[in-house]
Amino acid sequence: MAEKKESRVVYNYRRALREPKKIRQITDNYYLPFTIELIPALNFVVFLIITFLAGWIIRKFYPYAFSNTWFIFLICVPLFFTWLVTKIKPEGKNIYMFIYDYVKYLFGIKIPKKKFCNGKEVEWMNEKKITFKECVWVVDKENDQTETSVENNKEQYAINENGRRVRILSNKK
Repeated sequence: MAEKKESRVVYNYRRALREPKKIRQITDNYYLPFTIELIPALNFVVFLIITFLAGWIIRKFYPYAFSNTWFIFLICVPLFFTWLVTKIKPEGKNIYMFIYDYVKYLFGIKIPKKKFCNGKEVEWMNEKKITFKECVWVVDKENDQTETSVENNKEQYAINENGRRVRILSNKK
């Protein structure tokens, strides 16, 4: 009879750990009747401060600006920006991470005009003069001929005039 294999239970905590942080309790004795996500709440506070400062500067020059709509200006504009920031996901990233990566790219690569090849920076791409080395013929020292690898299946190595073993090129006849 076949033996019964012992199975192991593997738990996946990915969905639980990706759940956003939420605010429910404000003080020791006061609880909200609903939860508020932490990141949108922080975004709202930051946008509220920025909107208040912008409105304050505008009211310095135009004292009667927002006289009837000051509360709407202070609440609706930060709410709109908070909603916009949570909905916009450029390249599937958080908007703040995208802006950070873009600024890093802009000042680290784009403005200095760096060139990359296979993930490494190429220093000589901006040089105006390019020099080539002389071609070296690869020959067999015994009979001064080079056989192509297409003619036979035998792996052969040739030695160039510097005494270095080099693999035979298949396009030479």
